[in-house]
Amino acid sequence: MLFLPLNKLKQINIDNCKLIGLRLIIYTGKGGTGKTVTSCATAINLAERKYKTLLMSADPAHTLSDALCVDIGYEIKKVLSNLEAIEIDPIIEISEKYLDIVSTMSTSFFGKGIESNLEYEIAMLPGMTQLFSLLKIEEVIKEDSYDVVILDMAASGEALRFLYLPKIIGSMRRHATGLSNLFAGFAKMFQPFSPYSTNLDSIIAQTDILKRLENLFSVISNQGITSLRLVTNPDNFSVKNAKRSLMSANIFGINVDLVVINKVDFDQEAKRITSEKIKLNFFPLPCKEAKYQKEELQGIEMLREHGLEIFGNDDPSTIFFEGKVYSIEEKEDSIIIKFKIPFASNAQLDIKKKYDELIISIEHDLRYITNIVTLPLAALNMRIISSKVIDDELEIILKR
Repeated sequence: MLFLPLNKLKQINIDNCKLIGLRLIIYTGKGGTGKTVTSCATAINLAERKYKTLLMSADPAHTLSDALCVDIGYEIKKVLSNLEAIEIDPIIEISEKYLDIVSTMSTSFFGKGIESNLEYEIAMLPGMTQLFSLLKIEEVIKEDSYDVVILDMAASGEALRFLYLPKIIGSMRRHATGLSNLFAGFAKMFQPFSPYSTNLDSIIAQTDILKRLENLFSVISNQGITSLRLVTNPDNFSVKNAKRSLMSANIFGINVDLVVINKVDFDQEAKRITSEKIKLNFFPLPCKEAKYQKEELQGIEMLREHGLEIFGNDDPSTIFFEGKVYSIEEKEDSIIIKFKIPFASNAQLDIKKKYDELIISIEHDLRYITNIVTLPLAALNMRIISSKVIDDELEIILKR
């Protein structure tokens, strides 16, 4: 099912920031799946359709420059007529915009054996690139200078948690009870050394980071604006990684509208069959494919061709799917999960639970498909009580 492209989206207002036709497309996937080249190819395609496009890298590896064969760097740089790009540098962002926070932490550590250049140590801690990329997106939205923002997320699925951070912050009603609320796990490494951690909470509040993240989540959770797109290869490991990201996005209300399957060898029948099974594994999400290339995709021309292969005549700003793939209802001691599966009404199903995964074997017209669904963490210690098909949906009840 196709939804309206960018030029048909409705106007909305977020905290006095007027957004007209804004489109935010986020690509994520396991390292090596072609996530960055797909981000670049999409951005080039959009730019050549006359959309003013910004391509951002939130991946610490910062491979935009390698893919585009253009030196991007940490300042916005023009690549094509309607395309600009930037690689977020957390060190620069901290030193230019958040020096008060760094100074407070430096004061807290004074005399503890940690000396100068602390900002560099803080800047390179896990998650900082993702955090400042989010804040950078919020800046870009307020500037209202682009039609589309393409975000190349870090390869690790853990990075997706930083997309959900604004929702978590919002649920606290802006009452930050400690530094760990904002900076998650690694903040706990610092607090035991510091008698001044409460000062840091005050400074964070003064910088209004919490409010900015809440505003940003209004955009991220708006299915008419933001799409998360999963990039995978025809192998079990990258598919599982993508399915895990799909469940996480579903839980936090972030719309996944497309799966891109890269490196498909159309010359080998086995590879083609595998690709078809992957499509069924992500049902009902639409999937697009790109063939396996013997040489590395680099440069504007090769990336342009890659974008044409993926999207054909389709406008990449189109919302290709809208809605939840999984319906999850949590009760005190049980979880009910519902989702569509192919051939649900007339297939033989074998359902097993292994740790945090449902393994669903589907046999239909001599075809055998294995569908793996990553469960929420709350279901880790639960077992399957019942399963049944209702109106083309599989309903599974798990209980402690």
